[in-house]
Amino acid sequence: MYVYFPPFIYVFFLITSTLMVVSSSSFFSMWLGLELNILSFIPMMNFPNETKKAAESSIKYFLIQSIASSIILFSAIWIFLYSSSSIIFMLNLMMNTALATKLGLAPFHAWFPEVMEGLSWSNSLILMTWQKISPMVMLSMFFNSYYIISLAVVSAAVGAISGLNQTSLRKILAFSSISHMGWMLSIMSFNDSLWANYLLIYFILSFVSCVSFWFFDLNFLSQLFMLKDATIKTLVFLNLLSTGGMPPLLGFLAKLNGFAAMSTNMPMFLILVFSSLITLFFYTRICMSAFTLSQENFLPNIIGPKKKDMLTNSFILIMSTIAFSPACFMIF
Repeated sequence: MYVYFPPFIYVFFLITSTLMVVSSSSFFSMWLGLELNILSFIPMMNFPNETKKAAESSIKYFLIQSIASSIILFSAIWIFLYSSSSIIFMLNLMMNTALATKLGLAPFHAWFPEVMEGLSWSNSLILMTWQKISPMVMLSMFFNSYYIISLAVVSAAVGAISGLNQTSLRKILAFSSISHMGWMLSIMSFNDSLWANYLLIYFILSFVSCVSFWFFDLNFLSQLFMLKDATIKTLVFLNLLSTGGMPPLLGFLAKLNGFAAMSTNMPMFLILVFSSLITLFFYTRICMSAFTLSQENFLPNIIGPKKKDMLTNSFILIMSTIAFSPACFMIF
């Protein structure tokens, strides 16, 4: 297995475009940063172009993001031209809908798992983490409380329920990302800055999960069941449980911040907690199946990771310790 690094120019513009959106004081420069972000990430999705799935995913991503960007620009132009409160309200809803589509929030999420399925683990990590920053920052500036809260609750529920019948690890992480986006937007509606802490923890957990799956060449649940190394299997599943928010793992800290922020809104609080319980049930069911099913029932030609050297195992052990150690609570 070879490590592929995209050309530096794509990475440079990917980082610069996001920083442009975050630090910008004008709407046009923010929109320009969104467009540069799309144009810099699409070549990375096709590098290296080994399968047709990568090309298909890049086309889907380009179409969805272009349509959403066009709606954002259209809404902004008409907001500046008209001062009627009713028209501005509708245009603000259009802009929020376009930004929700860029984030992959339910019910505008159908493209996200399909695009994830055709990407490498490195590009999947970028799509789940870095590509969320710019739309989230813009959404915090054009925030329509009731509409976004509705999308957040729906996303948390849909992301949890849709992951129940998935066998692809990329789709599982995609629906998990949709659920986490719902949590972040819910926290954003009550606290303007606390959602950034949740996003940072989600970055760490996603990084560890994607790197682990890439190192051990894991793409489907059946490959997790066939792992013979109990230590590696335990670390992978602890990362998954941490992503689901099981206490006292690191992922629970992000949910704990959400509990504190949303304690005043009990209906939404209960919906989000119930969605987290569904996610934990799914991850726990996978763990129980992986450790209780007999390995003799599986095919013998897929028995473990392709890389089993001491350096690889040590690296995964360190990263997994960072991801689920309760000592990380002291950092925050």
